[in-house]
Amino acid sequence: MEPTRILLVDDHHVLREGMRLLLERQPGFEVVGEAADGRETLALVQDQHPDVVVMDIAMPNLNGIEATRRIAEKHPGIGVVILSMHHDESYVIRALKAGAARIS
Repeated sequence: MEPTRILLVDDHHVLREGMRLLLERQPGFEVVGEAADGRETLALVQDQHPDVVVMDIAMPNLNGIEATRRIAEKHPGIGVVILSMHHDESYVIRALKAGAARIS
């Protein structure tokens, strides 16, 4: 079985590194790249064709919600999971409308 290919997106290097270390210890996951902003994310999605993008909301150059919308529009087979420390429900609603995955 092929591993799930994951792209990690957050403007904080330490957070990306921590997620990478956790995911690489689990069988069935392969981190195929890291991005620090939305524009870099779009380029890596085009180049790496991940199965899943783990995305932050607040980033420079292109925020996570707009990057998610563009990924969902151009690459509907790629899942986007947004991680955020925001407690405001409006962020969740905007992320879901943009195409982020709903996980219950």
